[in-house]
Amino acid sequence: MKRLFNISVYLIVFFLLTGAGSYLTIRFLGTKKTIPVPDLTGKDILEANRIVLENRLYLKIDGEEFSTEIPSGKIIRQDIPPGEQIKEGRTIRVIMSKGPQHYYMPDFTGMTLDEARELAAEKQIKISRVIEVNSDTYERGIVISQRPSSEERGSGKVKLLVSLGPYPVEYICPDFRGLTVQDAKALAEKLGIEVSLEGYGSRIKSQSPSPGQIIKKGDTLKLELEYKEEEQLKWL
Repeated sequence: MKRLFNISVYLIVFFLLTGAGSYLTIRFLGTKKTIPVPDLTGKDILEANRIVLENRLYLKIDGEEFSTEIPSGKIIRQDIPPGEQIKEGRTIRVIMSKGPQHYYMPDFTGMTLDEARELAAEKQIKISRVIEVNSDTYERGIVISQRPSSEERGSGKVKLLVSLGPYPVEYICPDFRGLTVQDAKALAEKLGIEVSLEGYGSRIKSQSPSPGQIIKKGDTLKLELEYKEEEQLKWL
């Protein structure tokens, strides 16, 4: 009888201890601290791993991508945003940088700017800057040179030097008044300017721009003839 009593006591104590242990385990698991997610962007894998371990978190690399902003071997982004509150023991997944993707540049020189833009889009190359300069050799809108050149490896970006055409040639506008139409056209042709005739007659009465003003090669000179109406010629 006494032995049966002892066994009963042992069983009761066992169940009490087992229940208490389960309760303490549940209590322990349920009291994990909530912590802010650290910012791992731009960190290398060793530094990032140290940071997550200090915060009782885990780190997993989910892949690699090319990046022109984040150096190779550094973290580009993480799946849980920095500052978000999470429980200890969570895993943060990150994407690592492979650095910039290198391209062999096509030769843009001699193309029009539109042609260069079309080719750049086809090759997934960004034209980061277009610099326009005057050139006596290249027509307006033609690519003169590029950086990087077609013989260099680039990171998906190119700068283009584009022609504005010849340097502007300036003149002091001569006096066309009193000249015949034929002489006025001959003088304008020598200066490389266009003429626009208005009115009727054989001689120039007035002009715009006026004599003495600055004109450029390629400008248009407005010349007014002696008579505004054709009917006036009939009375001469």
